[in-house]
Amino acid sequence: MSLKAIIYDLDGVITDTAKYHYESWKWVAEQLDFVLTEKQNQKLKGVGRKECLDKLLKWSGARISEAEKQNLLQKKNKMYLKYIDTMTPNEIFPNFKEFNTLAKSEGIKVAIGSSSRNAIRIIDKLDLVLDFQAIVDGGMTPHSKPEPDIFLLAAEKLNCKPAECLVIEDSQAGLLAAKKAGMKSISFGEDKGLKGAQLQIKNWSFADLDKLKHLFDKS
Repeated sequence: MSLKAIIYDLDGVITDTAKYHYESWKWVAEQLDFVLTEKQNQKLKGVGRKECLDKLLKWSGARISEAEKQNLLQKKNKMYLKYIDTMTPNEIFPNFKEFNTLAKSEGIKVAIGSSSRNAIRIIDKLDLVLDFQAIVDGGMTPHSKPEPDIFLLAAEKLNCKPAECLVIEDSQAGLLAAKKAGMKSISFGEDKGLKGAQLQIKNWSFADLDKLKHLFDKS
């Protein structure tokens, strides 16, 4: 089996929207009389919007109605959208475009597999829409990460088998989703506490395509 496709997470892998999520989730936490820490925020990475609110409610001990939940989610999203509407291509992580171009030049298909329902909006702001052969976001599948639905749909759109796909992720939920999908995975970023990946790369300067391809040599 050889590497036929790379599926990238978006937030924290191609650009940093985590800071915008953190600011907007901190606001939600304040409405629940709760202070959201950076450590807790790490547990929201790669997780769907509703699931994130459920975690905040658990941590805060607050009890609110379904209508109040929907109101908070809508306000949180509006706040987040205001942040991402200011984004520019300058916020793409250094060396990502070079790596992605190299992968495509070697016949490897590329896709986005993001839990964010705003993934296409972000990619448009970054002027990356034409850089991928498929884009799958959290609004296209019944279940978000850590379930495998997003990655499986991306593989289907690329016409590749799960075992031919490599996922590049920065969250534990995403790595678990990749494992459930039957895909190999790369842990991206500085977090050494993530488990389940075949390899870790700190940033795109350390991304060696040949090394990633060798992960499939024994498959």
